Amino acid sequence: MPQPVRLTDLTDLMPITRTTTAADPHAVYRGLRDQWGPVAPVELEPGVPAWLVLDHADIVRIARDDKLFTRRSENWNGHSRGLLSTGTRLLPMIPPTERFSSHFQDGAERARLRAPLDDVFNDLDEPLLGAMLRRTCNQLIDEFAEDGKADIVSQYSAVLPLLAVGQLFGFDFRTGRRVAHLAREVMSPMASNTDVLPELEGILTEHIRARYVRPTDDLTSRLIQHGAFTAPVEVAHSLITVLAGANGPLESWVSSTLLSLLTDQRTPGMVGSGYYGVDQAMEETLWGNSPSGNLPPLIANKDLLMGDKYIERGDALVLAVSAASHEIARQSEDAWDRAENRSQLAFGNGPHRCPAPRLARIVTRNAVDTLLKRLDVRLAIEVDEIDWFPSPWERRPMRLPVTFTPPLEVRPHWSDGEIPAHAGQPLRT
Repeated sequence: MPQPVRLTDLTDLMPITRTTTAADPHAVYRGLRDQWGPVAPVELEPGVPAWLVLDHADIVRIARDDKLFTRRSENWNGHSRGLLSTGTRLLPMIPPTERFSSHFQDGAERARLRAPLDDVFNDLDEPLLGAMLRRTCNQLIDEFAEDGKADIVSQYSAVLPLLAVGQLFGFDFRTGRRVAHLAREVMSPMASNTDVLPELEGILTEHIRARYVRPTDDLTSRLIQHGAFTAPVEVAHSLITVLAGANGPLESWVSSTLLSLLTDQRTPGMVGSGYYGVDQAMEETLWGNSPSGNLPPLIANKDLLMGDKYIERGDALVLAVSAASHEIARQSEDAWDRAENRSQLAFGNGPHRCPAPRLARIVTRNAVDTLLKRLDVRLAIEVDEIDWFPSPWERRPMRLPVTFTPPLEVRPHWSDGEIPAHAGQPLRT
């Protein structure tokens, strides 16, 4: 009888970034499944192995079991083995010390830290949120509308989600833009010579301190006033978690939905025609190109067997939700069947499921719809010329250059002073 496969016995593993940068990522997932079965070994970065879980049923079972599989990344066995290199971009996802946000906790502690997020996101007023988003979308579009060309990644979809979330938390436009830039740098898989995390944490700390002294009607103040938090560090870590969650996944969803609408010949006339085309493209993206293609690692709390794979205590398991959702989608040719099917895993599953799927939908819908109604954008390159970020987690284009006819009348540019830090916050009273 063959011996079970252990991560520590394997070398020359496939980089997980192949699943996010290949021309056909699902062919890569199928190749892994054909070679290894439903659990495949991969490298998160050179010399950092992990298990990639590909099967839908396995992913749901693992995501729901926070006793056997933990988010407390200080328990990862790679820390004691010194696997992370200097300057690694994995630290935000696998920090070596305890983090005081629900993302990195389990059980009762996770529930306590998650409750404030659930409450404030459930209290969002959709009409007010939509108005704030459209104002922010138009402000960004105004910056390139006269040019007749733009990169809608760097100038729009990479900026808007974090900027919008920053305004929800009470940052003025200028500070929100800086926070968006820093958060994107922290989570970026690209090499950087600058450690920006201290600056980001410093801005957040000062912001939280100011809201303790003088609360306003923004999400930061709501979190501070929530009875579940017991210390400012919990608010700060929760803010960082939200910003991280709004970074790659939302950028990916906005960019991929726009790309679908600009290139999909099956939906002629839908671009700019209203929510029908946008909503359908958004749903198709969730099934075929989940904004979070591979979820951040869970850590095994004890040794266990999964088929012929020996999962050792402390091993990292990454859930390939894009692969699992795509396999379910292949069972139906009808997009409307998929729209009613709730088994796609784009927002995760179990106790660590995304706390703000409604917010994510509202941001993406308004971002796509506002751009397409303002400008007659056309993709300026072929699809096979698109380069993809080498992210372990999301499949998102590095750039999407477009051309368009400059509008005859350009809207007046907003100034920072015209958007107060918490004006029109989309919160219910």
